[in-house]
Amino acid sequence: MNITATPEQITFESAGCIAGEYVLDTPYKPFFRALRTRAGHNCTLVSPADHRHHRGLMYALKTKEVNFWEEDPGTGQCGIQEVLSTDLIEGGFQQQLLWREEQGGFHTYKETRTITCAPTETGFEWTWNTKRVALRDHTLVVSGWLLDLEDGSKVNYHGLGIRLPWVWVWGGPNGDPGHFGCIEMDGEPATQNQASGSTVSSVGFCGLMDGYWTPPKAAVTITQDQDYGWFALREGFPYLSVGPSILGDVEVAEGTETEETYRIVVEDR
Repeated sequence: MNITATPEQITFESAGCIAGEYVLDTPYKPFFRALRTRAGHNCTLVSPADHRHHRGLMYALKTKEVNFWEEDPGTGQCGIQEVLSTDLIEGGFQQQLLWREEQGGFHTYKETRTITCAPTETGFEWTWNTKRVALRDHTLVVSGWLLDLEDGSKVNYHGLGIRLPWVWVWGGPNGDPGHFGCIEMDGEPATQNQASGSTVSSVGFCGLMDGYWTPPKAAVTITQDQDYGWFALREGFPYLSVGPSILGDVEVAEGTETEETYRIVVEDR
């Protein structure tokens, strides 16, 4: 794996294929602009017309005072992840980040983020590790829009989230993998309502890629080391996220140390 860094981005390249592009030069939060399969198919979207703050693969949360997810500058509630340092390491990079309100107040987290990538037989496996220290007492709150589930519960989308290709929204009933898009739970086809709100180990999306007479298929699967809730959306647009406040508000005391590890496999099918 060849890893190069500029002030604007970090690029991962393997055997002539650009596996990923991680954007550093951003006013809000660093993110993956591209996550590609070995065949070169990009499985992320950045700032689509319907949600400008959807930035490929990113991690963000929301507190009562500051919103690190939606990007609304000038409101006094716009959170940013200030990059304090970025260093290349074996297989990836490590960052120091300060989560704060854009004007300098509400210091919320000091984060050490470590991201690495390794080729697999069918694609690339990314490991995303975050270690956060809470700099103040705060409450992680759910988003303004909640997904209603069949059992009457609700889930939201804060955490590690990825916006997926448009074509993956078109799926058959009960997650029929023969259609354009399919949600998977621990490797088995699932519906949006089965995956959302669950705390299983892994949830993924697979689907066809546009632009080919005989469309190839690609997939993104996220595995968590925690037991957090999942948000999986296929109605309207395809989105997948997992995080500590997916299932509800979370109280966090100053000095609390939180570590999370996720593995993201991007592959041709």
